[in-house]
Amino acid sequence: MKIVIADSHQLVREATACLLRSTMPGIIVEGASTGVEAMNRYADHTPDVLVTELLLPDYSGLELCKRVRQRWSRARIMFLSSIDDVGMVKQALGLGACGYISKNCRPAELAIALQKAVEGEVYLEHDLATQLAMVQLGGNGSIGSTGNRLADMTQREVEILILVARGISSQTVAERLNISVKTVANHLSILKGKLGISSALELLHFAVDSGLVQYGRKGSDGTASLG
Repeated sequence: MKIVIADSHQLVREATACLLRSTMPGIIVEGASTGVEAMNRYADHTPDVLVTELLLPDYSGLELCKRVRQRWSRARIMFLSSIDDVGMVKQALGLGACGYISKNCRPAELAIALQKAVEGEVYLEHDLATQLAMVQLGGNGSIGSTGNRLADMTQREVEILILVARGISSQTVAERLNISVKTVANHLSILKGKLGISSALELLHFAVDSGLVQYGRKGSDGTASLG
């Protein structure tokens, strides 16, 4: 089995690779720190499964999933994320991901998820699967209002929310996503309407509360800044 792991943290990539090699003898693991690097690794190695975090420095795991699936329609993509939100699970599955598990999962569960992915099955961590089922049945389970609003957002809106909340300019967002600045502005306007907020500060607070970014220094590492 060949795996590519896309995560911005080297320690996470190497620890995950070490774990997989110890539990799945013969597995080949390649790492990537950005979405662009993950695309290149996929082209070079044609892995059985691409494992990605939701938050990457250049664009999100959702955008990576979309781009990989557009180029390789049979690609198997598994999310291994620190964000265990049912809204993100729905976004990922809607883009063709074959599974979603959190970084709080048992080590053995990752191996099981990868094996299921290779076999062509969809795998969700138990708690996430339960929450998703409850939402689909009309209940709210343990999902708060933030999660419900995330579930109503489109993939593009989530992408733009992550980048803008990181303090990245609309011009740079447009260049990264290959869209116009006007389109970015339109998405932001629609997004604010959906979320019922009116200012950039409220937008940042929502992104932080939902776990999409973290307070800290401004930059490309998934942190956010008010300045």
